[in-house]
Amino acid sequence: MKPFFSNAFGAARNAGPDGKTIELQLDFMLQYMESESKLTPKGPVAASARKSEQQTSVLLTQNGVVALISLLRKTLGQEFDDIVSFCEAQEEMHQM
Repeated sequence: MKPFFSNAFGAARNAGPDGKTIELQLDFMLQYMESESKLTPKGPVAASARKSEQQTSVLLTQNGVVALISLLRKTLGQEFDDIVSFCEAQEEMHQM
């Protein structure tokens, strides 16, 4: 069943010659299972396939990234810092 909300995300970064971020692209996608059934001479056959469909893409400048982070921090409060700490811990585990 196709969801009505984005449940997968992607990010891409464009950097200048100095390595600083110029633009950040955020992609919002749907991932869901699609099923199909067909009648064949030997009986019904069902197949499922995982689908991925891009909903939208948002392009942010460096100032837009700062504004988004600030908005998330204001909205989530202490939980934002907990999420950042969790992400950093995950990165450290993957680097080992």
